[in-house]
Amino acid sequence: MKRRTFIHTSLLATGGLFFQAHGKVKKAPTKLASIRGGSATEMLDLAIEAMGGLSKYISPGQKILVKPTMRWNQMPASGRNTNPDLLGLLVRRCYEAGSRGVYLFDQTIDPWTKCYKNSGIERAVKDAGAKIIPGDKEFLYQPANIPGAKVLSDPKLHQLAHEADLIINVPAVQELADGTYFGAFQNMLNLMWNYQSEQQQAEAILDLLRFKKPTLTLVDACQVPGNDTIHDYKSLFLSTDMVAAEAYAAKRLGIDPTTLNYLKLAQQESFGQITLAPENIRSIVLKNSKS
Repeated sequence: MKRRTFIHTSLLATGGLFFQAHGKVKKAPTKLASIRGGSATEMLDLAIEAMGGLSKYISPGQKILVKPTMRWNQMPASGRNTNPDLLGLLVRRCYEAGSRGVYLFDQTIDPWTKCYKNSGIERAVKDAGAKIIPGDKEFLYQPANIPGAKVLSDPKLHQLAHEADLIINVPAVQELADGTYFGAFQNMLNLMWNYQSEQQQAEAILDLLRFKKPTLTLVDACQVPGNDTIHDYKSLFLSTDMVAAEAYAAKRLGIDPTTLNYLKLAQQESFGQITLAPENIRSIVLKNSKS
């Protein structure tokens, strides 16, 4: 990858290192990579490198479900769906790490064939070798027994959720017209057939995490639609902690993550942390970023 010069902000003072007795140096584990200022593909490679490479998380021969946001019949520039170039490169990197198969699907608001095509995602991921599966057919969803579930009793989950060895959650975050926020947690809901309840939505998402928690969460905050404009935030967040990925992405959008009740509930249930220690964050801002 041809890179531009970049600076490390959160690790500028310590370089991610801490000192032990007798002068030994140990590197603090990176739990979240925050990248700002480049193209989606440029930022993805920096994020993967900051997190230690995908081979750290993917074992040879594993089947991977990449769960994008692909809900809207909108062109890529709208920011309503996950960036197709980002997904195409992620698929290639998964195969390079040894995956035997990468699969994608979503349940859509608009007709699924138009969403898949006009978002640019279908072409991008197929060109990279992935298979993209419909999400609008009930027969593709199979009952799941979730030990310890609080609200979901034998929910129907997409066959890919059952079959995948690991999940990479790749939402396109946005504030919706009704003032609500769509992010990593809501993106997981579409693993389940036709979930409707608003009152127990947070608990339902946590039950899904009890079934299979994403190994990685990659939040696309490159172009984020607002009420009457598209915000060019040029940001990506990659983490093993879905709570942290969501919280830091929300901050980038100017949202206080402590106002998102499902994040507080997820933290209470030990699914992640809203705030990470600075030494666990690798923050990179490209020098020629104007954001």
